[in-house]
Amino acid sequence: MTEPRRILIEWRHLDLGEVACGRCTDTGTNLLNVIVQLGQEHLLDGVDVEVKNTILPPSQVDESNIVLINGIPIEKILDADVTFTECSCCSDFIGEQVRCRAVTTERDVFEAIPDEMLRAAILKVLEQEKRV
Repeated sequence: MTEPRRILIEWRHLDLGEVACGRCTDTGTNLLNVIVQLGQEHLLDGVDVEVKNTILPPSQVDESNIVLINGIPIEKILDADVTFTECSCCSDFIGEQVRCRAVTTERDVFEAIPDEMLRAAILKVLEQEKRV
């Protein structure tokens, strides 16, 4: 019997207490939905998936709203880029103007990481691990 493949998916985001940042909340919701969907499609059969929820302090806002798979940011996995856009929610929480992470492709800027990108990154990592 072969050992299951393992992937660690880490979601880093600010903890705003009672206030929820829309982009981070949407990314987290999208991530959980994708993992559930992949499981229902049996694409995670034989895979040990660990999800790590890392809450960051305001001093690390530049690392907020990042998803890493086995330690690699999804934008690197998908050959996308990162930019920083104004985030009024985090600005209100921190008390100064804040620009939060967003993922960019040739055509779009995503302040919340969409299902399609998360799914593509997870599947790409799983495919690469199959070949190892």
